[in-house]
Amino acid sequence: MTTLEALGTTLVVGSGVFIVTYYLLINVGYLLIHVLALFQLRDSVRESEWNPSFRAFDSPFYPGVAMVVPAYNEAASIVESVRSMLALNYPDQEIVVVNDGSSDATLERLEEAFGLRPVNAEVPYDVPSEPIRGVYRSATHEDLLVVDKENGGKSDALNAGVWLTDQELFCAVDADTVIDRDALLDVVAPFLEEPSRTVASGGTIRVANECVVQDGQVKEVNLPKTGLAGVQVMEYLRAFYSGRLGLARLKGLILISGAFGVFRTDRVREIGGYRHDTITEDFDVVVRLHEHLSDNDVDYRIEFVPEPVAWTEVPETLRTLGRQRRRWYRGMMETVVASRRMFFRRAYGRVGTVVLPFFTAAEALGPLIEGFGYVLLPLGWYLGILNVEFFLLFLLLTVGAGVFLSWFGVFSEVWSYNRYESPWEVLRLLWYGVLENFGYRQWKTIVAWHGLIEYLRGDQSWGAMERRGFGDAGTDSAEAAGAAGPGVATAAATDSEAGPDDSASETGAAAAAADDGGFVWVDRLVDASDTDGFRWLAGVAADESTGRFVPSGELTAGAGDGGFVWTTDFSEGVGDGGFVWVTDPSLGAGDGGFVIALDDDESARLAATTDFSEGVGDGGFVWVTDPSLGPADGGFVWTRDPLDGAGDEGFVWVLDGGS
Repeated sequence: MTTLEALGTTLVVGSGVFIVTYYLLINVGYLLIHVLALFQLRDSVRESEWNPSFRAFDSPFYPGVAMVVPAYNEAASIVESVRSMLALNYPDQEIVVVNDGSSDATLERLEEAFGLRPVNAEVPYDVPSEPIRGVYRSATHEDLLVVDKENGGKSDALNAGVWLTDQELFCAVDADTVIDRDALLDVVAPFLEEPSRTVASGGTIRVANECVVQDGQVKEVNLPKTGLAGVQVMEYLRAFYSGRLGLARLKGLILISGAFGVFRTDRVREIGGYRHDTITEDFDVVVRLHEHLSDNDVDYRIEFVPEPVAWTEVPETLRTLGRQRRRWYRGMMETVVASRRMFFRRAYGRVGTVVLPFFTAAEALGPLIEGFGYVLLPLGWYLGILNVEFFLLFLLLTVGAGVFLSWFGVFSEVWSYNRYESPWEVLRLLWYGVLENFGYRQWKTIVAWHGLIEYLRGDQSWGAMERRGFGDAGTDSAEAAGAAGPGVATAAATDSEAGPDDSASETGAAAAAADDGGFVWVDRLVDASDTDGFRWLAGVAADESTGRFVPSGELTAGAGDGGFVWTTDFSEGVGDGGFVWVTDPSLGAGDGGFVIALDDDESARLAATTDFSEGVGDGGFVWVTDPSLGPADGGFVWTRDPLDGAGDEGFVWVLDGGS
C-alpha cells in the first residue's frame, strides 16, 4: 500500500468513526426528547379531559387576541379566509388583515365584502414597516381592521399588524391556514395559567391534503393519497408531538410555527418586532425573545399546546418541496448564526446550554454529516476497507433510528388525540415511517447541502409554492380541481408570505364570481382525454392552474405548441361547450366569443355571446387564426365585432404566474 493510499484509508476510517459516534450521540439526544414529550403529552391529555363548568366562549377572563393576517395577492381566498376567522369561538377577537402592497384585487374584495370605511386618524406609532397607505374598519364587522401598506414582505406586514392593534395578544396566521374552531381557546390557555410569565404559545400544524374542508373547517380528516405528502404527515407528527413537546418539557422551546402562534404584543414590540432580513421570521422571533428576556433577567415561559390544531397544505412535488426545504435550511442557518452569542452560556438557561447547541448539531449539521457518510460508503468499498459491521451500524443509526423515532410519533398520535381513526390509516402512517428513510431521507441531505450553498451565496429568494387549494377529498369531477372550500381556497401560485418577486398568479373573472361559474383548468376533458384544457363550471372558488393568461403581442410566447379553441362537443359541463388545448386552431368554433359580463351583484364573469355590446367595454375576446402579430398561430384577440378579430394583440398561456 502506497503512502497516499494509507493516508486515504486513515482519513476514510477516521471519518467513519466520527460519523458513527456523532449520530450515536444525536440519536440518544432525540430519544431523550421523545421520552420527555410523552410525559408532556400525558399531562396535556389529562388537562384536556377536564371540562370546565362554564362555557369558555362566554368567559370574560380570556385576553384579547388580534389575528394578524399578512395578505399578498390573496384575492381568490381572502374574503372566505376572513369569514372563517370571524367564526372562530373566542370572546374577544380582532382580525387585522395587512394588505402588503398586493397587485391584484385583494383590497377591493375586502371592501366589497365587508364595507370598509377609512379610519380618519393618524397612525399613532412609528411603525417599523413600509409606509402605510390607509387603515380601514369594517362597517358590518366591528372587529375587522384592514391595513393597506406598500409591499415589504411577510415580516414587514406582521409588524404593521402588531403595532396597529390594541389587543394584549396577537396570533400570527397565514391567509391560507385553516384553524379549528376552538383552537384559539386552547392555545391561549398558558396565558390564563400564568398571565405575567407567558410570552408565547404555539399549537400543532397538520397536513390538510385530501382532507374535506367545508365552511372554513376541516370536516373529515384523511391521509394524503400520494407518498410524498404522506411522508410529510409523518414529519409533522414527529416534529410537533415529539420535538416541540419535548423541548417544551425542557423549558427550551425555540420554534413556534408562523402559521399558528400566539404572542404577547408588548414583548414582541420590545424586541423591535419581526426582522426584515430573515426568511424564517417565526424561528427568529422566538429565539430573540429568549435572548431579550434573559438579558433583562425577566422570568418568562414559552409553551406548546398540542391540542389546538391549524391545517395547511404541503407540497406534492419534489421540486416545490425542495424549494421550501432549502428556504427553511437557509433561514435556520441565518438564525443560528445570528444567535451564536447565546451558545453554551448559562445566562440563557437551557436554551443556551442545551437546546440551541443540540438543535444546531442535529438539524443544521446533521444532514450535512449524514450526506458525507453516504459518500464515504462507496469510497470505502472502492478502497476495500468497508466492513459489514460499519455498514450495518451506519444503517442502524440512520435508517433504523429514523424508523423508530417516526413510529414513536405515530404512537403519540394514536395514544393522544388520534385524528386518524381508521386502523388502515394508522398502518399507512407506520409504512410512511419506513418509506421516508429509503430515498426521501437521502434526498433531504442533498437539499441541505444545496441550501448551505445558497446560504453562503447570500440567496434571499422565497421560491414559488404551487398549491392545489383545499377541497372535498375523493372528488374526481372537475369541481374537485377548481372549487375549493370556503375560507381556504387559494390560486395555485406561492406561499402567502411571498414578496413582489414571487407574486401569486392573479385570479380570473371566474374566481370573482364563485356563485355564477367560471373557467377552471382541469386535466380530464371528454373529447381530449390526453390533454388539459379549460372547462365551464358552476360554483368556481379559485383558479386551479399553475399559470395564467397574460396579454402579449407575440402569441408564440405562450406555453406549449398550441392554443385554446372553443368546442361544442362536451357531454358534460354548463353551457354549450368549452375551451380545449389543440395544436390546430382551425378546429375551433367561430360563432361568437366571450365578453366580461357584470351580474346584478356586480360580480364579473365570462359569458358566451354573439352580441359583444352586452359586455363591459362593448367588446370581447374571440379566437382567430391570423392575428397581425401571430400569423397562423392563433390566439385570443379583443374585438367589438364577433365576426372578425380586431386589434393586434392576444392572450397567451404562461406557466410562470408572473406579470
